[in-house]
Amino acid sequence: MPVAKKTEKVSAVHVETKKMNDDCCSSKSCAPSMCGGKCKIGHLVVIWLLLLNTILSIVALCSSSKIEAMKVGGRDNYELVQKIYQSKTFQAQQKQQIEQALQMYQGAGTAPTAGAPTQAQAQPQVLPAQAK
Repeated sequence: MPVAKKTEKVSAVHVETKKMNDDCCSSKSCAPSMCGGKCKIGHLVVIWLLLLNTILSIVALCSSSKIEAMKVGGRDNYELVQKIYQSKTFQAQQKQQIEQALQMYQGAGTAPTAGAPTQAQAQPQVLPAQAK
């Protein structure tokens, strides 16, 4: 007696591949909707924006000294302020004040050590209106 074989229907998998046009961008960064030369335009826009950003950053950095000079009352005063910042006395005074602030924040709740200043000494400031 012949044996009947049971066969199951297996659905076939259909894979569709498409050849890319020369106009489409081959990189994965471009969306498929940017084909037809639009991808190249998108890249050019990004390059121009980066270039513009670089130029504006350079302009901002170059004008920062002008802004600082305006804060202190002009180029002459700015040069004097730079000399003050570079003086050894000013640097030593700033270092002392920073160390005192550091001791104050680190030693909160502890007794001050002998010989260490407990408070920063206030420096009198002369305002331009008071100088007359």
